[in-house]
Amino acid sequence: MVSSNSKLDYSIRMKRTSPSIDECFKEIDPIVGSILDKALCNKDIDVKEATELFGVEGQELWLLAVTADELRHRAVGGIVTYVINRNINHSNICVGSCKFCAFRRSLGDPDAYVLTREQIAAKVREAVRFGATEVCVQGGLHPDFGLEDYLVILRAIRGVSRSIHIHAFSPAELDHISRQEGLSIEEVIKTLREAGLNSVPGTAAEILVDRVRGIICPKKLSSERWIGIIKACHRLGLPTTATMLYGHVETPRERAKHMEILREIQRETHGFTEFVPLSFMPHNTPLQRGGVVTDVSTGADDIRVHAVARLMLTGYIDNVQASWVKLGPKLAQVMLGAGANDLSGTLMEENISRAAGAQQQSMLPRQLERLILDMGRVPRQRTTTYGTPPRRSAYASIA
Repeated sequence: MVSSNSKLDYSIRMKRTSPSIDECFKEIDPIVGSILDKALCNKDIDVKEATELFGVEGQELWLLAVTADELRHRAVGGIVTYVINRNINHSNICVGSCKFCAFRRSLGDPDAYVLTREQIAAKVREAVRFGATEVCVQGGLHPDFGLEDYLVILRAIRGVSRSIHIHAFSPAELDHISRQEGLSIEEVIKTLREAGLNSVPGTAAEILVDRVRGIICPKKLSSERWIGIIKACHRLGLPTTATMLYGHVETPRERAKHMEILREIQRETHGFTEFVPLSFMPHNTPLQRGGVVTDVSTGADDIRVHAVARLMLTGYIDNVQASWVKLGPKLAQVMLGAGANDLSGTLMEENISRAAGAQQQSMLPRQLERLILDMGRVPRQRTTTYGTPPRRSAYASIA
């Protein structure tokens, strides 16, 4: 039964449904009920409790979703945000060997590429004309790329727009630069920040458990290294996102542990702007070819991940994103009823997900707003860091 300490408005809203929330709580496993009640009382749930929630189904799954939706309502109200942005994948050449990746190519492969400075600038001009407030730049770990090559990318962007937000270079890329140049990660971050970098994507996290990383990305930076780089970004004034790649070889407990690690980082640094669950897309990946993972996660599992994230992270990372490029627009819309409050961005192109089977790589603002409005929510354009964008003219001027 819902605790008397839970907020009254939750009880009032739930009484509009049939059966009542109290009746539903009586019918489910009391352990699950007590965990949901604990979350509704604004208490942190631990790894063991989150692991329990990853196993719910049927009526318990529904209650998990409505609990997450209630916590979403308390944290951010009825607003669902999106950003007008463009992805730029500057190269698919990579020294890595991640088994979940269908994007990487080796030097000499017929479809390997590196965007020139002029090509990057042209993509930024298109983004500015489209009204984008952000460019998100990520690519493979090119064996010949050093710090100067990444500075060239930043200069190409800043040569087009002095004000557009540059959200770029994952912790794996920052680690690559550090190793290539023999520089500390702090020196790398400071240099890139001074050249115009505004924030860092919290990708390359995958699952922050080295057992999992040993299977899916054995040569990638360790969990400890990822955490260290993220904390360094936060210390040096660069906010980051936080991500989790799920639906491959991880266990429910490892998912929960990943979320706990993010919560502890945020408790210390307050540098995460959002949490982005990323559903693994197996098409064309070594994990699929090796028969390790053959199918995508189910919709029910996607609901569990987004809802448990809301329960574990509420009060710490209040923005939970539903990635329409990974889930598809319709399933991303469903996540808005299971704890999510953000629908990512327009993207304009998304080559990494496309290589793994994504069917759609671009959305117009009006398409995102329709998804939001159909859920009875209020759409609102945001900046990368969840502020209100200035007038379009502030971004439309081209240097």
